[in-house]
Amino acid sequence: MKKTFILLIVITLPLISFSQNRQNKYYNPLRFSLSGITKVVLESDENHTDKYSFDQGIGLIGELIYTIDERAKYEISLEAGFLSTFSYSDEVNTDKYLIPVALNAHYYFFDEEFSPFIGIGFGIENFNNTNKYVLKPVVGISNKKLKVFGRFGIGNTTGSSLEIGIGYSFKERPCGCFPQSR
Repeated sequence: MKKTFILLIVITLPLISFSQNRQNKYYNPLRFSLSGITKVVLESDENHTDKYSFDQGIGLIGELIYTIDERAKYEISLEAGFLSTFSYSDEVNTDKYLIPVALNAHYYFFDEEFSPFIGIGFGIENFNNTNKYVLKPVVGISNKKLKVFGRFGIGNTTGSSLEIGIGYSFKERPCGCFPQSR
């Protein structure tokens, strides 16, 4: 049921907004971003149960971003990345990697040079050949090509984590300032 709902959102929202975005020749809603990110696990796993068995991770995340409306307030994105993990304990093997994949939705408060945004993401994280589902509320600030963000990862079996990152977009974030050419 969850997969069907996510698939419905991924297919219908771009189709609806594509018909609206064709009216403006200056507006290009699709762009790609690359982010450096660090992940800190907030709940330790002393009993080696299902939770993360590392203390910190660092890596890169690529994100394909689609701006839904011409006012540039709403965005959806698909992200995937690769994080190398390490632990402060000698008991845990740290030669493991975390592969996150997520679907995100962001809301920008205003269309200015610097714009704060909030959002939510839902994703799967593959760690040690097991998949975990994670919900990630996000808060950040963005300008035309750069963004700084923080996210809180919430998962049933993974515990909590904090992610801090800085991203660079290879194309400017569209603005809603261009006139309509109907």
